[in-house]
Amino acid sequence: MGVPVVLNVYDLAPQNAWFYWCGVGIYHSGVEVYGVEYAYGGHEYDSPGIFATAPKEPPGQVVFRESILIGETDLSHQEVYRLVQQMGNEYKGNKYHLLQRNCNHFASDFCAQLSGKIAPYWINRLAGIAVMLHCLLPSSMVPPLILPTVNPLQTIKDSRSSTRDDYNSLLVPGLRSDMPEGTMVPGAVTVFTPTFSRYSDNHRTDSSRV
Repeated sequence: MGVPVVLNVYDLAPQNAWFYWCGVGIYHSGVEVYGVEYAYGGHEYDSPGIFATAPKEPPGQVVFRESILIGETDLSHQEVYRLVQQMGNEYKGNKYHLLQRNCNHFASDFCAQLSGKIAPYWINRLAGIAVMLHCLLPSSMVPPLILPTVNPLQTIKDSRSSTRDDYNSLLVPGLRSDMPEGTMVPGAVTVFTPTFSRYSDNHRTDSSRV
């Protein structure tokens, strides 16, 4: 029997109340497995930007929207830790990009590595649209695009022999991302107490919405 892999989705803008029904929106997401939620954010250091929190308790002023059961994983708890460490080689804090390498890209990649299924497209569709229309948007509104280099999943595969099984290194100092006011404390598992009120407590059992 596999272990559930759950995608927790959060609103980053009140306009999502309308955008959601159009299949777009501004979202943060994290992947919950074995009672821990993993997410990705940016910082200035050349070290992993992946961090861990208690489920549904991310840092910052985000509002929980829903949980989506992506699938199941056959990996053990320790194997999940090792996978997160391996993915940290690609998802470094100083490589964060609002449109091309954000928390939702990580969440989808992590879901694929755990269960073979990616996250639903709608959580990151707005970023994809912004990339396609980048040349038409004012430079003050969007960051410069990054050129493609290597396949991130191949990078993970090639790096497996050189990673450390060190859960504490998931917590990095000076974290910043699309979630404001997030600060990690190195050397310990930090549990965050959200300051927002959750207006929804839906738990979906499939990822059929695209």
